[in-house]
Amino acid sequence: MVPIVTMKTAVNVYRRQVEEQYGLDKNRKLNKPPPNDYVFLPKQLNRDKALKELQQQISVVLSAAKLKQGAKGEERSLYSLRHTSIMFRLLYGEGIDLLTLARNARTSPEMIDRFYARHLSAEMNIDILQSKRLKKVMKKS
Repeated sequence: MVPIVTMKTAVNVYRRQVEEQYGLDKNRKLNKPPPNDYVFLPKQLNRDKALKELQQQISVVLSAAKLKQGAKGEERSLYSLRHTSIMFRLLYGEGIDLLTLARNARTSPEMIDRFYARHLSAEMNIDILQSKRLKKVMKKS
């Protein structure tokens, strides 16, 4: 299994998930899940059923938040979270390049350009286009 990099805020969410699913030990430290455990619905061994449950749950949340449809009328789903995550990194990630983002998302730069970045314009990242790379100062030991 190849590791991926997550956002710092996701770590707290993951910790809450682990605490809810596995509890705390007598020293109030998290009981560790098995190394290849699933993050969501780990006790559901039928992974197709687990995916359907997650899809249904996100659909209920989107409906309750009145976000079931996007601005252009497109239906949102669990997969929309992936799209949103990649788009946020493209828009707000400081100096992130497509290759790094693609590898972390387990896709190709071409797929990101074709399916995610097609809505972006150069004007959306003026400060990145006009920026200069700062020289890193090396500290002597």
